[in-house]
Amino acid sequence: MMHPGAWNLHDWAEIYLEGIGWVPVDQSFGIPVFARSLEEEYFFLGGIDSWRMIVNSDYSAPLMPEKKYPRSETVDFQRGEVEWEGGNLYFNKWKYKMDIEYLN
Repeated sequence: MMHPGAWNLHDWAEIYLEGIGWVPVDQSFGIPVFARSLEEEYFFLGGIDSWRMIVNSDYSAPLMPEKKYPRSETVDFQRGEVEWEGGNLYFNKWKYKMDIEYLN
């Protein structure tokens, strides 16, 4: 998610609807408590906002180059992976920074 000044790591899914195809679904953003109308309540069932950046479209995919040591995250791949000759470096052992340039 790349909301201005407040990006974060976030997952959403896609479901296949016969006759329509694959559509995005974000169950965590479609919470009825925040919706002001039925349109807003169901927007994230088939709708997606413009603050998304797709990092991957699969899960547990192999890394290239392949890692020698077990992965920090075996399902997702949002932060990257770091290792050295002595082993894997889990997320709390290294830092990353992401700068986003918004285009009009």
